Amino acid sequence: MVGISIQMLKKTYNLRVLFEKQNLWVLLLYLCVLSSYFFGAYVDAAGDLGRPAKVLSLYNVIFLFYFCSVLELDLRKLKYLRAVLIVSVVYLVYWANVQYFSQNWYQFDMGRLTGPRSITGGSIYADENVFSMIFVAGIPFVYYLGLEMKRVWFRFLLWSVIPLGMHAIFLTGSRGGLLGLGVSFVFISVIAKKKLVACLLLFFALSFYQMQAGDVMKERSETISQFEGESSAESRLTIWKAAAAMISDHPFAGVGAGSFITAVPGYVDAKPIVAHNTILHFAAESGVMAGVAYLMIIINFYCNFYKVYVQGRKEPTPEVENFNNASAASFTGLIVCSMFLSLNTYEVFFLLLVFNNVLSRGTQGGEHMGQSTLTFRGQI
Repeated sequence: MVGISIQMLKKTYNLRVLFEKQNLWVLLLYLCVLSSYFFGAYVDAAGDLGRPAKVLSLYNVIFLFYFCSVLELDLRKLKYLRAVLIVSVVYLVYWANVQYFSQNWYQFDMGRLTGPRSITGGSIYADENVFSMIFVAGIPFVYYLGLEMKRVWFRFLLWSVIPLGMHAIFLTGSRGGLLGLGVSFVFISVIAKKKLVACLLLFFALSFYQMQAGDVMKERSETISQFEGESSAESRLTIWKAAAAMISDHPFAGVGAGSFITAVPGYVDAKPIVAHNTILHFAAESGVMAGVAYLMIIINFYCNFYKVYVQGRKEPTPEVENFNNASAASFTGLIVCSMFLSLNTYEVFFLLLVFNNVLSRGTQGGEHMGQSTLTFRGQI
């Protein structure tokens, strides 16, 4: 923050980037969240628990990170954030498999692996479904980085992380994670230039699932399309009805940031849980415009991806193309998962938005595609 403040005083940044479509929609989403904290119908009721204040604090950090990153980062600097994401994923893949092979069953909850926690027990990854999201988001980056490796042995060493990452998702028993990763693989196969390699990846994923998914994962995956008689799916339908009713009753300010769980008993006779659908969660908590902003963010992401994709066909730049494809495959997996999970404060989603924003600006705007490629090629 100190460094960014100094650069602001030096007038280093081009502040016009803050007024690009994607950034304006992100800003609108944040303003909706902020207004819902002050004007939401259930914020006062949830105030005793401190949940709205904690949620708003988290949103403040995430959106501040996003706009600072958009200002500061360029194509050359993105490699560092990509490295952070890949190293994190590789380590967590290792950690997840160690829990299984060392038979640390205390880390499992009813047969499902929970993520690492702090000494106090707090962690975003304590939830099995959210823990699986880091693998859904990270595996496409591992795959595309492998394509860039010149040494074949190192490429396959890196790709060996993919089946272990799939096994980590199996251990979490997350149907959303399984579906999200599957969609990411399909997306990779569709846009791949080398169809054979991508199709082999998809075939391997299906075969590996049959061999290694385990009873818990297979039993849960069989109920993905079954709503009646499956408690998890039925509870989602019930909570979606409650979210729709909240949107109808409070279309402008919503029930309030961090107040969805507090509002649930006023709409349905069910256990108070989150919406398990990101767009419904945004719209119910922060109003219809928050839901619209979230949808427009998704649309703009794919518009930016397509621009970079087309530019890459005109001026082939493998490193930038791989980065763009990895971001889109990862984003697609998360969006599919967000249909069944509340990922409103999942930071990796906003990290992918940063990737997309900088790639689009770098290849369509101030930085020439060829110059960007030389920078990537020399340093990745």
